[in-house]
Amino acid sequence: MSKINNQIMIEHLREKWKNPCPMCGINNWNVQDTAYELREFHGGNVVFGSGPIIPVVPVICANCGNVVLVNAIVAGAVEKPEEGN
Repeated sequence: MSKINNQIMIEHLREKWKNPCPMCGINNWNVQDTAYELREFHGGNVVFGSGPIIPVVPVICANCGNVVLVNAIVAGAVEKPEEGN
């Protein structure tokens, strides 16, 4: 499990987030405090070295449950890994 810099994530969202939930129109979001891995799908198999892994932070609409995934590196909430790691 990878904890994020929650304060930086919140600041990023305050600066960039301009619209309410596209599903329900409400603007009430919960930001998770953990980054998750988004990787290419290989038929359900875990294939190491098969491409980049994107760390994402789920942002969940408190009204309807819509989930938006925000790139944690772009947001500055996690450090970009060194090449080759």
